[in-house]
Amino acid sequence: MKHFSLLLAAALPTLALAQVGVGTSSPDASAALEVSSTTKGFLPPRMTATQRAAIASPATGMMVYQTDGTAGLYVYSGSTWIVQADWYVDPDASTSYFSLNKPANVASGALNNLGIGTTALNALTDGDNNTALGYDAAKAMTSNGNSTAVGYSALSEATGGGNTALGRAAGSGVTSGTNNTLIGNQSDVASNNLTNATALGYGATVDASNAIQLGNTSVTKVTTSGSVGIGTTAPAANAALEISSTSKGLLLPRMTTTQRSAIAYPSSGLLIYNSTTGKFQGYTDTEGVLINVAYDAAHWGGIAINTSSPIRQTFTATSNESLKSVVLKVDSYGLVAGTVELKLYSGSGVSGTLLATTTKSVSAAGYHTFTLGSPVALTSGDTYTLNLICQGSGFVYFDMRTDYPYAGGEVIGNTTYDMVMSLIGSGSWVDLH
Repeated sequence: MKHFSLLLAAALPTLALAQVGVGTSSPDASAALEVSSTTKGFLPPRMTATQRAAIASPATGMMVYQTDGTAGLYVYSGSTWIVQADWYVDPDASTSYFSLNKPANVASGALNNLGIGTTALNALTDGDNNTALGYDAAKAMTSNGNSTAVGYSALSEATGGGNTALGRAAGSGVTSGTNNTLIGNQSDVASNNLTNATALGYGATVDASNAIQLGNTSVTKVTTSGSVGIGTTAPAANAALEISSTSKGLLLPRMTTTQRSAIAYPSSGLLIYNSTTGKFQGYTDTEGVLINVAYDAAHWGGIAINTSSPIRQTFTATSNESLKSVVLKVDSYGLVAGTVELKLYSGSGVSGTLLATTTKSVSAAGYHTFTLGSPVALTSGDTYTLNLICQGSGFVYFDMRTDYPYAGGEVIGNTTYDMVMSLIGSGSWVDLH
């Protein structure tokens, strides 16, 4: 009858006015139920997600352990089931873990601080309003406040206040600097004591106080769809860029002629100050002469071409330009009308890459323009070869200079000759004053 009575009692609703202890005869006064054991755990009801969802009108705070799907301990919040995060502290583990640690020396007056991660804010004593999330985040911060560090080792050495860092090792070079903003993986400062410096982007490093660095040295373009104002908060709506000042001017890039010529394929409208000539210059799409060997009757010569006897003239590009056309002078001596083919090769001779081919019917003496199908990009300092041959039964005689006036090239096979020629670029630099 003893067992029957216990079972019957268990089946009937019971009102307990005192505390219930399992494994203890003196449950805590604040607990309705205390389970005490050093060898066993608490085992809540275990069920599948489908079984959990079938519980009718679950009470707020109800707890079950789900065995399938996203397995774990679930608690009903009053409106939904919430799985409890796997939070634990294991300083000796080799894997990642989550920790909420109270700094050892923090004072009771330190307000509104949050540190999540191993050693995050670990040195804090009495600073206020600091937030650190990540391993070693703001680990050196002691008494200053208003800093935010998010990411592995973000602001790890910072003691100055008011800094914001987001990203792995962001702001790891900051120590006493204040009010800096570093956003991006490894974004940082060049000096540890900068103030009000901003670096945005991966590897961006700002090197002065009150300065902004956009991206690292690999960033070559910054774009915007709106208007940019320098010295004004209201740039004109019809201006892509407005610079406003009553005490400072606009300083264009300053460079020598050699440096200017090294600019690769400049865009029309590009502006510079040429320190060699002392002139403001702009690049225009207007055709310009890249290389010119002028006709000189006092040093005249000529070479004929036909189907089997070509002329090959080398030249050296003096700048990164685009070659649009070649102008050559035909002499009347022995002229028989024909179609002249011009080919442009990289290197000296015709073993290099063929870059362009064009043909022109020649039936009279004078200057003839051979226009390439599309401009060919030339690289400053590189050698190129013009190869000319007359197709069919034609015979064309080209004017030469016999005093070898052009040092950047020669007629292959006749090194004392240069063709009378003009190489025309698709654009040119012009003085603006």
